[in-house]
Amino acid sequence: MRRRGGGTGTRWTVLALAGAGGAMAVDASGRIATGRRGWSLDWGILAGENLCVPAAAPSLRQRAAGAEDAAPVALETLVRASGGDVSQLAYAARAAGAGPGALGVLEVRNRTSAPVAVTLTLRPGDFWRPDGLWSVEIDDAGALANGARALWWQRPPAGGRLLADAAAATDGPHEPPPAGADWAGGPQRVRSRAGRSGAEFTWPVTHGTTLRVLLPLEPDDAAPPEPAVVPTLDQVGRGWDLHTAGGLRVAGLPDGRIEPLVAAAIRRLLALDVSPDAGDGPDGRLSPAERALVAAALAVAGYAQRAAEVVSLRAARNPASAARLARREAARVTARFGEAPAAVGAMVADAGAGGGWAGDRGGDDPALRAAFLLAVRDSLVAEEDGCLDLLPGAGADLAGSRPPIEVHRLVTGCGVLSFAVRWHDRRPALLWELAPPSTRLESWASVLAGSGAGEGTAGPTAAAPRLRATALAEPWSTRRPTGEELLGA
Repeated sequence: MRRRGGGTGTRWTVLALAGAGGAMAVDASGRIATGRRGWSLDWGILAGENLCVPAAAPSLRQRAAGAEDAAPVALETLVRASGGDVSQLAYAARAAGAGPGALGVLEVRNRTSAPVAVTLTLRPGDFWRPDGLWSVEIDDAGALANGARALWWQRPPAGGRLLADAAAATDGPHEPPPAGADWAGGPQRVRSRAGRSGAEFTWPVTHGTTLRVLLPLEPDDAAPPEPAVVPTLDQVGRGWDLHTAGGLRVAGLPDGRIEPLVAAAIRRLLALDVSPDAGDGPDGRLSPAERALVAAALAVAGYAQRAAEVVSLRAARNPASAARLARREAARVTARFGEAPAAVGAMVADAGAGGGWAGDRGGDDPALRAAFLLAVRDSLVAEEDGCLDLLPGAGADLAGSRPPIEVHRLVTGCGVLSFAVRWHDRRPALLWELAPPSTRLESWASVLAGSGAGEGTAGPTAAAPRLRATALAEPWSTRRPTGEELLGA
């Protein structure tokens, strides 16, 4: 199925890094495309005499992964072989001396009890077209596709082949590649007028060891980094933790899957490419409505500066209009999930391993990530006429002995809201803080983060907002900006 963004019906996860150009898309079988460049990188495993094609393996599974307690910023694809797992770990990093763009780090780990052979294949076609690989060149440092660096390896492969008529990248299992010229080391090149050149490379990977290759995510990056300067998964995860420490965080919600999806959506939108070159990347260029939606979600999550960078200049001048445009776009892209608040549960159930959803823009639609943040926001607070109603629609399932609910730094049309609900027997104790915006940028973001129904109520001359919690204690309300109270007394 063709999509408006140019993709097919394939679901994938986009991995990128805030502040560094480039991104890579990883599909459910671990195939990687670094943009709309006419090629993709596939993988396979030879265990003894058994060839394992991940896309066709019954044991194929995928999950978000992180190191220790750092943010899970990698995508891990696993298959069974020789009585154990072989895993492919992919994440985006930035290395000193490797140019301004991000690096795709690909690690294949042998967790079986026997040696295996790992094959990486450059195939024609990406997630948007079936061909487009006009030439492949190999040198001592790695491989080039269509004249641009596609792959760096830290140890050369034990064997390889150049293919003048390679099998195209598809959504299903791949046929064995046709015969090609064996590569014995040194520079070598193959061309195809049909855009179907390719190459495959094989490494032995013994028990307990890892094969690592690097993919430059911006084609102009030409200098291979030293292995010692490539950040580890733990370093990348902790870097993201620091970068997102001042934004929205939720904990203790009845559905425990919401919290990691919120965190993943925030990281995805912070790293989203909105530059003039975005058309070559996995997401393409966003429409004005999509930009308004992404900006509104970033504003809700507490990233006013990034929201201002994303939204169009015209929308930036009228944040209330941009908020209404964002709400209309959110309703459009989430129509298949139903109306709020049921949409949150439906989206949680449908989320991919990397926390995304396939939509109009492709297999990991940033508009759906943004719409999910707005839907979660509406499930945490309802806003109308200067009144904030906490946890609207919550029922008896919240009562009783259970972990506390915590919401930190949620931006509303009335300011930045944080609150927590703890239970004493079956009575809720509410702690809250509502801070009005203190700068012009924060005021702008507060309007953009609002419900879109008006111009927003935050500001030095506005009446103090009223807080309610009708689902917990219907009669209770307050205009105090901060406090704590045992409800239901």
